[in-house]
Amino acid sequence: MIGVVGLGAVGSLFVYFLNRAGIVPRVVQRRRCPEYVFCAGGQCGGLRFADVADLGDVEYTVVAVKAYDSASVVPLLRGVAVVAQNGIGGYEAIKERYPNSVPAVVTYGVYREGCRSELRGVGEIYLPRAAERLAEALREGGANVVVVDDIEPVRWLKLAVNAAINAVTGLLQGPNGVVVALPQARELASAVVGEVAKVAEALGVKIPKDPLEEVLRIAAATSKNISSTAQDLAMCRRTEIDYLNGTVLKYGEALGIDVPYNKALYLLVKAKEVLCAGRE
Repeated sequence: MIGVVGLGAVGSLFVYFLNRAGIVPRVVQRRRCPEYVFCAGGQCGGLRFADVADLGDVEYTVVAVKAYDSASVVPLLRGVAVVAQNGIGGYEAIKERYPNSVPAVVTYGVYREGCRSELRGVGEIYLPRAAERLAEALREGGANVVVVDDIEPVRWLKLAVNAAINAVTGLLQGPNGVVVALPQARELASAVVGEVAKVAEALGVKIPKDPLEEVLRIAAATSKNISSTAQDLAMCRRTEIDYLNGTVLKYGEALGIDVPYNKALYLLVKAKEVLCAGRE
């Protein structure tokens, strides 16, 4: 049995693939809808899951809450916690309190509005060896799953992608495609990922692909998707910027590496959050 905590964009993606594999997972969620709908390839259907307060005896718990909510969901975890979140820091907070945890990386583009989620870009789900059976189930459901021996380099590659796409699209209030379409946004993305690569290298992490090429590839593949940061700022909600550009800034300062572009984006998004808070 498989459990899922959080039924936002990422959580609904996992439930969708599990459903296609004939699996009805147990789900703990905060906000309930009469029906959750997932759309992919022009077809929409209701997600099937058992809505529970306690996951009980499950082999895996997919953690798909916002990074800043990580610590609060620890009491809900059972089995191996597979933490699928943006950025770096949320998984570490869970691992400290619940050692039987592993990270996951998701590069699919999913847009959620209300009780409806839509697949807007096909990507991959990266899982470590400790989640082999979960990987098999997701593959049976049609997911592109990559199992790796060391997922840390992939996490830093995804951090570079998110640091470039999320903050830029959030501030511009545009879809992911603007990072490819606008020369100014592309130049900014290049500077941001260059700083992420320097920090990763100083930490002994070798990013497995050219981060700028990956940013442009994913931005093009998910060109119509609205990043979570863009959605959050549009709705005056808290963002995950502390776990994205904020993480780059934190490590950069600790290592004595200047990261001015990440710092500027971080401060601008935080300023937007403050302005939003003032409207409440």
